[in-house]
Amino acid sequence: MEKRTMRDYVYLTPSVLRQQLAGQWEEPLAAAFAARPVRILRLVASGSSYNAALCVRPYLRKWLDCEVLVTEPFTFCAYESCLPADELAVVISQSGYSTNALHALDTIRAKGRTAIGITSDPGSDFRTHADLLIDYGCGQESVGYVTMGVTALCLFLCLFALRSAHLAGRLSEDGLAAERQKLAQWADAYEQAIPAGEALLRSRYRQLSAMQTVCIAGAGAAWGVAREAALKLMETLQIPACAYELEEFLHGPELHLTPNHTLFFLASDPHDRARGAQLSRAASLVTEKTFFFTDDGGDLPVPSSPDPLLTPLLFLPFFQLTAYRLTEDLHRWHKHPLVAAFESAVSGKSANYVSKEVL
Repeated sequence: MEKRTMRDYVYLTPSVLRQQLAGQWEEPLAAAFAARPVRILRLVASGSSYNAALCVRPYLRKWLDCEVLVTEPFTFCAYESCLPADELAVVISQSGYSTNALHALDTIRAKGRTAIGITSDPGSDFRTHADLLIDYGCGQESVGYVTMGVTALCLFLCLFALRSAHLAGRLSEDGLAAERQKLAQWADAYEQAIPAGEALLRSRYRQLSAMQTVCIAGAGAAWGVAREAALKLMETLQIPACAYELEEFLHGPELHLTPNHTLFFLASDPHDRARGAQLSRAASLVTEKTFFFTDDGGDLPVPSSPDPLLTPLLFLPFFQLTAYRLTEDLHRWHKHPLVAAFESAVSGKSANYVSKEVL
């Protein structure tokens, strides 16, 4: 069978989301959360897993009735692992081989607490470091630049939040069913957003294929999307791509703008729309490569989402498809020869990991 590409996994994402909705992948995490009072839920993750957690942090805070923090594993181990009795730390790694995540699990164990690990590969090294190993139900991707796993992790965490609210009595049986139905409708909207992303890529291919330096701005859930979009463009196309909080873009980053910049402003939330539109109009005075994404018009027409907190996730397919298509067309999969030397000198994966990147 021919090896799947990033684009293949983008198109597979809706079926995986429906598979998650049909199962009970979130039950073990919801049970652990319900076992004792939790004032702080700390999600320990890096890379795309970190970004996925940021994407759904507003949704989790809404339903869990506690503070939700997202922390990098190194920072957690070195500076933020005091773990008071009312804090629950959960470690996430899609691959299950990230050394920083493995160290975080070991740190939690050393504190005498249950080391909870969430991964898409239960056969990975996570299995020997976690006391409670949770498969979030998306399966493994055969390429190193994850796409499907990001969105599936977002849905898994949302399902966990709803189930936890139900177990705590804050959400009735009927209410739980209604909210899960909204997530099913959101999965349908995600499927419709994929061809919309392809259409925008085709219509503005000249500008997008000429990207040199990229800035992506968003707030709330869109902040996580901006970070993931920047990561995908940077690791595949090998161009500078930075993510900024929407208003923070005005506090320094705007000073380095030139007509060579490509800018994306993500503003689907009612709090963000007016400011995002204003920033986009101002940026277009500097560069014609300016894009404004919203659910109320804008450059990327996505379907309406049943939950506004999840609407920004409908922008993700465009960035994933663009990263793949342009890297393929511009022949940029291979990295600079010295990157291999860097990877040999220091790695973020354990010895058992089989690299999927092209160096």
